[in-house]
This record gives sequence, structure tokens and C-alpha cells, in this order.
Amino acid sequence: MKSAHDFYLFNSRIATHVLFWIGYYTLFGLLWAGQEGYMASFYLEFVLLPIRILAVYATLYFLLPKFLLKRRYVQFLVGYAIMLVSTGILQRVFIHLFYEELLLNDFSTGLFSIRMLVRAMVLINTTVLLILGIKLFQLWVIEREKNEKENEKILELKANRRIHRVSTNNIVYIEGLGNYVTYHLLDNSKITVYGSIKNTLSALPGNFRRIHRSYIVNKDYIKSYDLNSVEVQNQFIPRGSSAKDDLLLG
Repeated sequence: MKSAHDFYLFNSRIATHVLFWIGYYTLFGLLWAGQEGYMASFYLEFVLLPIRILAVYATLYFLLPKFLLKRRYVQFLVGYAIMLVSTGILQRVFIHLFYEELLLNDFSTGLFSIRMLVRAMVLINTTVLLILGIKLFQLWVIEREKNEKENEKILELKANRRIHRVSTNNIVYIEGLGNYVTYHLLDNSKITVYGSIKNTLSALPGNFRRIHRSYIVNKDYIKSYDLNSVEVQNQFIPRGSSAKDDLLLG
């Protein structure tokens, strides 16, 4: 199962972050070079980089875990807006004092020009959203593999004097008949063992649903369903009246 370290270069968060910001600084220093030249562009990016880093880490390590991941969306949006305005103002101050006046000797643009302030906020927002998107993708991959791992279990089924080791991810549905239970697998093979449908269900992970007194289905393989049956692997399994939709797919 993947962990956060699997996404880091050299299994090091610090090395990954340092290399990312060096790459970010180099790329945007080249992209934003104008008539003032590359030296001025790299100088400006150097001045503004700490503010971008502050905005990114405030979002990743405070707003994201404290509000967004806990589904406190209003608080997240309010906090994000406060972060964006405050860092936008800070960036505008840095640009005015350390770039426009100090380097360019340009005093024509006001310190708090609305147009320049909005531009600063847009640039910070672009950087934060890019890295937030990468972080959310990382968390999604980790959570998906975690759920898949939780849904997988190895069963040891005794049939024909042999012990068959079967992953629950390979079980499509299970059919009970008297004192025997038949496991229908993903490769269309079957394994019949001695036992009851009730005891079988108790040994399965949560993605299995009993939809009939004689049938259990792996909900991950359900293709379609109606009030009378459930379709799995091109088979239509009878559905009992007690198998409600929320129980079936929840």
C-alpha cells in the first residue's frame, strides 16, 4: 500500500520540497523575464518566493487538514480568502519596495494599486491551487489503495482435500445450497465447500452483501439491479425483498 513517502524523491520530504521550489524558481524566473532582462526576473522571483511558500504551506498544513479534509468547507473558504488577501498585500508591498522602487526606480505605481494587488493575489492563487491539486491527488491515491487493502482478505477454502487460498477481491458472488457453499470467482471458476451462508458472510469484508437467503454478492462487481435481481458477471442473482438499495450499495 502506498504511503506519503512513496511520492517523495529519495524517500525524503525535505529533498522533494527543496528540489520543487528550486525548479519552480528557475521556471518562473525564465517565463516572467521581460524587457528588464533575466537578472531582474530572477531577482523578483527570489524576493517573492518566501511569500509563495508561506501561502502554500499555510494551505497544505493548516487549512487543508483543519478544515477541508474535515468537510468544513465554509471555514476553509473563509480561511483561504484571508490567506490570499494577506499574502497578496504582502507580495504587493515586496514588489513595490524591493523591485519597483529599489531596482527599477519606478515611483509611478502606487503601493496599493488595486489592479496590481489583484494581480498579486491571482498569481499566488495559481501557485497554491497547483500544489493543492497535487497534494489532493496524492491523498486520493493513498486513500484508494487503503480502501482496496481493507476490502481484500485471503480465505482458505477446503475443497476436494485441498486448501485453496482465495483473495476476496476475486470472489464475484457466493451461492448457498443446503450445507454447501459455492464461491464463484472472477475467472469463472467455482469452489464448493462445506458450510452455511450465514457463517460465510461473517468471514467476509464489508464490500459483500447478502441479497437473498441463498446468495451473497461482492458489491464491487454489481453491473445492474432492479427489485427482483442483481446482475454480476453476466449472471442474474435473485434479490430478496429485505435487500434494500442502501444495504445493497452502501
